[in-house]
Amino acid sequence: MNAKTLLNKKQFCLLMAAGAASALLTGCSGSSESAPETSTEKSAIVDYTCFSNPESAKKIYVILKNYHGDYWKKVIAGISDAAEEIDAAIYLGGIDNETDIDGQISLIEQAVKQNADGILLAPANSFSLVDSCHAVKEQQIPLVLIDSSINSDDYSHCYMTNNMSAGETAAQEMLSLLQDAGNSATDHLEVGIMPSLDTSQTMVNRISGFLDYWSNYAPQQWNIAEDIYLNGGNVSKAQSDASRLLKKHEDLKGIFGCSNTSTTGIVNVLTEQERTDVVMVGFDLADETRQFIQNPDFYGASLMQKQDEMGYQGILSLNDLIDGKESGQKYFDTGIILIDENYLMENSVS
Repeated sequence: MNAKTLLNKKQFCLLMAAGAASALLTGCSGSSESAPETSTEKSAIVDYTCFSNPESAKKIYVILKNYHGDYWKKVIAGISDAAEEIDAAIYLGGIDNETDIDGQISLIEQAVKQNADGILLAPANSFSLVDSCHAVKEQQIPLVLIDSSINSDDYSHCYMTNNMSAGETAAQEMLSLLQDAGNSATDHLEVGIMPSLDTSQTMVNRISGFLDYWSNYAPQQWNIAEDIYLNGGNVSKAQSDASRLLKKHEDLKGIFGCSNTSTTGIVNVLTEQERTDVVMVGFDLADETRQFIQNPDFYGASLMQKQDEMGYQGILSLNDLIDGKESGQKYFDTGIILIDENYLMENSVS
């Protein structure tokens, strides 16, 4: 069975924008024939606030793509830890909605105009920010990416998860949990995939890795549902999408949440509807996700990224670049941790 053929052509082109799964390895840059989408949402910029060493002559501007949830709190915590180790004024800004590409572009332009010595960026869109990042490079301002990539080489360093590998691990865990839940290889079942965006190389790579592993190891009767709903980083939308998947696909026995938002929406719906027959594999560890995994009535696991490490290392490397210390390495894999019931018990997580 080839899982890729189970998605219709339009959806597959969106989700596999960079080409065949095997070509999307660990690098932060890639190529795509998929055109970026334009946000229709009203811009909600979170203006820059200096939270460290305001008197310093060295200025670092941080641009996040979301301010909601524990994931980004941990990113900021990592940035704060790094700020204590260096002499630099750090200005924190971002957007309040992951689809607000114009907002991020505006913040990048502001940072350049305000003579930033370096920029730390968590890109909300792998395609639409390419020109802005190129403009930063032309100004000879060091640019470090965290969490996500852009579709060019116009950055200095990139700290993020190896999302191809993470997607493969998610598929492996999904297969294991489906078996634990009592599903036979001869049973017909479907698994849904819920990304937050289709313009993020992070989402593309996670799905690529998932489908690659699935196509090689899933039983013939275990298929991928063709419906793909995008929540744009909104938990309420993710909950609505999960409900639609469950209602439309009566044989749905698993859902892969490709982001923290998607995962939170999925676990909320499965818990509310008491769908103990549906397996969840997701990303990151919101409180709702932790409680779901700990509940013996449900089957779930999540891949926790080291997002605090992304923020911490990103700031330190940016500081080095400003000081003229170059590194030959461009991409840094910050790793993942598989969070299941055993991990939570062994580490006394409650």
